[in-house]
Amino acid sequence: MKDIVEIIKTRRSVREYKEDQIPDEDIKFLIDCARFAPSGFNMQPWSFLVIKNKDVMRKISEQGKKSMIPLLEPVKNTSKKAADFLVYLKTKGTDMFYNAPLLIIILANKSAMTADWDCAMAAQNMMLAAHSKGIGSCWIGGVQPALMDEKFLKELGAPEGYKAIAPLIFGYPKGKTEAPGRAEPEVKWLK
Repeated sequence: MKDIVEIIKTRRSVREYKEDQIPDEDIKFLIDCARFAPSGFNMQPWSFLVIKNKDVMRKISEQGKKSMIPLLEPVKNTSKKAADFLVYLKTKGTDMFYNAPLLIIILANKSAMTADWDCAMAAQNMMLAAHSKGIGSCWIGGVQPALMDEKFLKELGAPEGYKAIAPLIFGYPKGKTEAPGRAEPEVKWLK
């Protein structure tokens, strides 16, 4: 295991993967690390959909593209990144999951008051744990609008009373992902 500070500072959002599958033992390790995230009132409001089936991932990707394109159209002229991503989404054969071999959707129990934040912390635990084992990851927020459709989410196997919070992809990186620049944070000290 690497030093935790090194793990935090060197983790990247990976968007190019080898085809190799992640062993089930490593998937269980990631989920085990997720469950140690803090949660309000220790409710542990998470559930995990583990998807390795490429056809199911393709279906989610296509639904994600259909849901995301109308949201990006109005901002394509104000953001180059949005415009570029819109072109990507409209290009036949593109995959919102970047051909990763594994998708894990963290679901939140709707009855837990702090579930969104709890599940976000569980997601961060998973991504950091993955990086410690040489596994790349990326949070695919672009499919979130599709996953807000309760009927679609139920078709995927989500338990009743849960909503999607974190669609995460995992796989072995192809090459190295460069570090994006980091701005100095605005900090105000109250004394």
